[in-house]
Amino acid sequence: MSRHYLFLLAQGMPAAGLQWPVLLYTAQGEQCRTTLGALPTWLAGAAVVLVLPMEMAGCCKLDPVPGRRPTRESLAYAAEEQLAEALETLHLAFGPPDAGGYRQVVTVALEEYRHLMSMLQAQGIDPVAVHVDADLLGTEEACALWFEGRWLLGGADGTRLAVSERQAHVLSRRLAPRLWLAEPGSPGEALSDKHVASAVGRLVDGGGTAVDLRQGPMRRQRSSPPWQALGGGMLAALLLVCLADYLRADWLQQQASLQHAENVQMFARWAPGQVPGADLAAQVQALEQRPGPPTAVERLAMFADPLAGVGNVTIEHAEAKTSEGWTIDVVAQGFDDLERLRQRAPGVRMGHARQVGEGVRATISWLEAE
Repeated sequence: MSRHYLFLLAQGMPAAGLQWPVLLYTAQGEQCRTTLGALPTWLAGAAVVLVLPMEMAGCCKLDPVPGRRPTRESLAYAAEEQLAEALETLHLAFGPPDAGGYRQVVTVALEEYRHLMSMLQAQGIDPVAVHVDADLLGTEEACALWFEGRWLLGGADGTRLAVSERQAHVLSRRLAPRLWLAEPGSPGEALSDKHVASAVGRLVDGGGTAVDLRQGPMRRQRSSPPWQALGGGMLAALLLVCLADYLRADWLQQQASLQHAENVQMFARWAPGQVPGADLAAQVQALEQRPGPPTAVERLAMFADPLAGVGNVTIEHAEAKTSEGWTIDVVAQGFDDLERLRQRAPGVRMGHARQVGEGVRATISWLEAE
């Protein structure tokens, strides 16, 4: 992630307001000077590292504290006797233990720190980290850096100070030997023993080992991870799918009910008198397989058996009448043949008969047995 470094300059401390002068060092290596209340709008939501002047902070070395992972409370109580102010008025930040178990402790006034953070957050800036400039000199070697009109002392010996040029001349003879760094042509060049191309670039490079003040009650409130938003979206989508399935099932059930009602009406017209059952398809199939009423030809064929037994009788014309049965014109060789037919076929009544050249022509009626 590309980070922009926002340095609060020490000369703005007395006012500590929106006119506080700042030095902005962008992720592209560009520098610009402005005030705390006139920061570029594009910093809102960007990854900003806030750097406080050492003059705002205190620093001490904490002896090893018993326990594998001591709590913040136990670390604070262990550091209390080294602090000049009450714990309630301070925000404490602890570095990781070194090889000997010692920790770097950085303190800032709690109310002043909260006020500063509220001014930044009002502009949409929520720093990803907060450091102190003297703590950005790293831990590899004891050194000093000329930065913004004063010397920053830090490095491996645990010293964290910001002093004037005159004070630096005194301390250079009393402190352990250290590397004095300054940009060419700067006022600190007279005391330096090595040049750096960019003092602010040197501080940015040392951020990996600096104590981050965004911890404990002042830690950054991270936004919800993307998967939570994705999970919410998936849940909403799942609910929509379930709702769509429910509505479709309800619609299909309504259509099925309408179709069943239409089928019952069609069944009543097709098979009057039949009571529709639960399985109309099976009921229709059973009714189709049931033998239907005999046709007129089939019913007349029933008359053929007694007629064949008599012999010598021929049907010339037959007519079925709904209530009166059949009226049949026959031709027989004699009257005795007609008598035998009457005896063999119950329901036969003889009508008028007359003698003709080919035999006897008669009209009979036949009522089918129920």
